[in-house]
Amino acid sequence: MPHISLLLLAADIGGYVSIAKIVPILLIMLIWARLMSWADKDTVVAHMPREGMNGMNIGMFIAASAAFLFVPNYWVALAVYLGLFLTDLGVYLGFRNKQVGLKDLKRDLGNWRQMLQPKQKIELKPGEVTFLNKDGPVDAPDGESPERPAYDAAQTLLCDPIKKEAEKLDFRPMEGQYQGQYWVDGVAYSLPNIDANTGAACITYIKKRAGMDVDDRRKPQSGKMKVGVGKDRHELDIATAGSTAGESVRIGINTKKHLDRRLESLGFTQDQLTSISQCIQDCRGIVLLAAPRQQGLTTLLYSFARSHDAFVQHLQSIERVPREELEGITQIKLGPNAAATEEAKQVEWVASQQPDVVLIDEVVNPASAREIIRFTSGAEGKRAYVGMRANSTFEALEIWRKLVGDDAAAAASLQMIVCGRVLRRLCSACKVAYTPDPDTLRKLNMDPAKVQTLYQARSQPLVDPKGRPIPCTFCHDLHFKSRFGVFELFTVDDEVRQIIENRGSLDQLKKVFRKQRNRFLQEQALAQVEAGETSVQEVLRVLKGSRA
Repeated sequence: MPHISLLLLAADIGGYVSIAKIVPILLIMLIWARLMSWADKDTVVAHMPREGMNGMNIGMFIAASAAFLFVPNYWVALAVYLGLFLTDLGVYLGFRNKQVGLKDLKRDLGNWRQMLQPKQKIELKPGEVTFLNKDGPVDAPDGESPERPAYDAAQTLLCDPIKKEAEKLDFRPMEGQYQGQYWVDGVAYSLPNIDANTGAACITYIKKRAGMDVDDRRKPQSGKMKVGVGKDRHELDIATAGSTAGESVRIGINTKKHLDRRLESLGFTQDQLTSISQCIQDCRGIVLLAAPRQQGLTTLLYSFARSHDAFVQHLQSIERVPREELEGITQIKLGPNAAATEEAKQVEWVASQQPDVVLIDEVVNPASAREIIRFTSGAEGKRAYVGMRANSTFEALEIWRKLVGDDAAAAASLQMIVCGRVLRRLCSACKVAYTPDPDTLRKLNMDPAKVQTLYQARSQPLVDPKGRPIPCTFCHDLHFKSRFGVFELFTVDDEVRQIIENRGSLDQLKKVFRKQRNRFLQEQALAQVEAGETSVQEVLRVLKGSRA
């Protein structure tokens, strides 16, 4: 009541009460209040002092409100209020950045509407997977229901992987029981074993939720379903198959999100992005895109394809197993076990359609390679992206030369080779700093005078002030959070073509590679170790067996 009286008094002497003047301050108040609610939860996640941060936020809010009420000029008062709001936000984010960084906020801050407005909530049980259909949550079977053991097994199967942002999981019969395995950032983790009868019932329950035929346990089936865990919703791609041992299931978790990446977000350096942009704009010739298995080749291929305007250019792809529907791109499924002759026929047919850009995820038939060369060598200018399983740009080039069987033809329309690896990023909240051994640094071509501190994954749990273990809510005690790529990029210019045509040595090619100011995969990866993004152990794990 005193505040209202003060505002009414101000209306008589200064004209403060006005809809146009009240709306801005109310809007800032609502945003500030919502951010304080978010920060209260975020302090726990980010291992920050909750009471101290909340005290600071509330104190700044009260100070700003008092300033607004007592500063005599409205516009000055509004500016002071807004300034204190931004100061509070800046101080909080500054503390947070010092503690755990800000990279994990990208998803939350990317959509202010979702962050600032409470979501329409569906009642979800804490710590459980809630199965959803078009009408909302599906009720859990009661304790006496025959479906209850299958439901509980489905909770065991899905809850942990989804919370830890797994990409996929497998659940299959092995030696009289069911064994589960899920992958987070490309690394496999095991689930508790489930007895055979309950495991089979669990798969039946999941098939029922996904609208699949529960009576057919032998024929391969696929379906989709949505689930909720906490406040988040997830889309699951279900694929089942039968065998003499029993039925198995593979589940893709939020597949679209994992594959929907742009070139700018993959990890290329700015210089590499500039070269790639020029190559994409040129839009002619062949670009080889290479990586070992499970090292992001599909994401790399799709990212290059998305860099073209599918509404202006005609794009087609030939894929063994399309992982995602690409908007505006005609995707032709070749089949995982397609014969080499079938591959060649499909490549020839697609080339006859005269698309501007062709993407093919793998080439095994020399006839296919020669047709791609013919397609990209015309005067009208066509582009082909060819996926390859290789450890380096030079290995990819060697595979291509052998496949074509003619060095001059192999080099003629080749424009660029890109080879990548995917490294896990150390959890910013629980990574551990250490002083590296100078001899080890020299072996890694690092300067001991410049590199004083490196980081590695935590081997001991986090503890509270009383010494009690506490889980890291950032990475769920996996010690890594998300992945990023490192890449070799080799531009095939006239000098490189001449070396290839003359059957020059690998050393000659490497000299040109250096002349282009390129860096090898190991150098790119160790630069990220220096920057504290990943660990030496992770680089060794990923680059093991590489000749780069």
